[in-house]
Amino acid sequence: TKKIAIIKEIRNAVPGLNLVQAKKFVETAPVNVKEDLGKAEAEELKAVLEKAGAVIEIV
Repeated sequence: TKKIAIIKEIRNAVPGLNLVQAKKFVETAPVNVKEDLGKAEAEELKAVLEKAGAVIEIV
């Protein structure tokens, strides 16, 4: 329901994605957004994406 907001945040989080790529990225969920992040950076990204409406799991 909040796909547009999530797509915008994914475009901000993953450099180099265009709109079409970000849309496909969101539609193929569950996916790894980023790997090998520090705990603080992972928590910050999680908070931003959850605020947009995504469900996030840090592993």
